Amino acid sequence: MKPPVLSTRDVSKEFGPGVRVLDHVDLEVVEGETLVLIGESGSGKTTLLRMFNGLTHPSSGEVRIHHEPVRVKDPINLRRRVGYVQQDAGLLPHWTVEENVGLVPLLLGWKPEQRTNRVRELLDLVHLDPQQFRARYPIELSGGQRQRVAFARALAADPGIVLLDEPFGALDAITRYELQRQFLSLKQRLNKTMVMVTHDIDEALQLGDRIAVLKEGRLLQTGTPADLLNAPAHDYVVQLLRHRSRGEHA
Repeated sequence: MKPPVLSTRDVSKEFGPGVRVLDHVDLEVVEGETLVLIGESGSGKTTLLRMFNGLTHPSSGEVRIHHEPVRVKDPINLRRRVGYVQQDAGLLPHWTVEENVGLVPLLLGWKPEQRTNRVRELLDLVHLDPQQFRARYPIELSGGQRQRVAFARALAADPGIVLLDEPFGALDAITRYELQRQFLSLKQRLNKTMVMVTHDIDEALQLGDRIAVLKEGRLLQTGTPADLLNAPAHDYVVQLLRHRSRGEHA
């Protein structure tokens, strides 16, 4: 088995006395895989995701990237080297698409021509015509187009790790399906190590190489989609899969 790129060891997180959102979580993500974190609201999945780029830190235990504790890394440099896609895209409203996508390369000191070429390459990659979209502002884009720009921005400096916090959660069903399909294609081409948060079991089964199921801060089961479907290890996992069969979201 490949060595882990991301890992947590006995990680717990508390927001004040008696408010524990993660409870002794042990998890590994290996190079090139997409791990999906799934659970209901308040399960701790977004908190766990944000630990991998230092946006929050555990109350106890340790989070590592390439065997090095996240807490010893320079937080600004870490966030420039780890791609991050928010649910609402998080684009800068007064910057054009080209400026948004080229933000991290700008901060890293890339030359203008190099940034321009990278923006064009990435817009092509996410199926947005550079000539048509590079000068637009976020308000001039649809929700699906904004998420594509956000994904392009996350890839701009060619990070080995990409974190995605419910990237398709705010989209209509048709747009969501189309972006999921494109994500699968990009996933195969790019071979990035990715962690994605979702509340949708169908999305988790479709997009994840492995799935980690959380409930009330505890990690209940980690396995491939086939593992969950064929050998659910907890009643809550059975409940998630039952919702799938009814066409509901978890």
